[in-house]
Amino acid sequence: FGRLHVLKGIDLDVQSREVICIVGRSGSGKSTMLRCINFLEAPSEGEIEIHGLKIPATGKGREHNALVHEARLLTGMVFQEFNLFPHMSVLDNVIEGPVTVKGMDRQQAIALAEENLDSVGMLFKKDEYPNRLSGGQKQRIAIARALTMQPRVMLFDEPTSALDPIATASIEELIADLKSRLTIVIVTHNMQQAARVSDFTAYMYL
Repeated sequence: FGRLHVLKGIDLDVQSREVICIVGRSGSGKSTMLRCINFLEAPSEGEIEIHGLKIPATGKGREHNALVHEARLLTGMVFQEFNLFPHMSVLDNVIEGPVTVKGMDRQQAIALAEENLDSVGMLFKKDEYPNRLSGGQKQRIAIARALTMQPRVMLFDEPTSALDPIATASIEELIADLKSRLTIVIVTHNMQQAARVSDFTAYMYL
């Protein structure tokens, strides 16, 4: 099979503490673009710059891997399907990244996790397991997990597509609160949501 060229001619600048929504038809490359920003998908050409850190797409070797690792530390990712570990409590889910990836002391990670769980209204669920939570609760915990990595940029991939209207409004309010300290990029198919939460909207054409 030939290689599929998904993204062509992408040139997007997002300023500090802006909220940008990326919209477009299904299959237009919205989620792929988001995953390229933190190299969950490896772009084949161009350059990604995050908070002054420049990473060429075609780099290789130890130095390039170190840049990619640093880029991932600068970005928090919130997935459409939440991606919580089902065998871990809420608190253990939230501290896993700081302890395992950043080497943070466990007690320090717990204090930071509890602070972020409290900020999203989920501290009272810290000992629960994901299968006992609603979709909106899982998404808030996924946001707290990303925040506990202390990122500069937050990436949201369809953050409310699986949620009811009340939970959706709650997540949108939380995103508005985060704007005061973070740069936010959101992939959404919901044009009304883009109008409500974003400073600018980028449209992906097939």
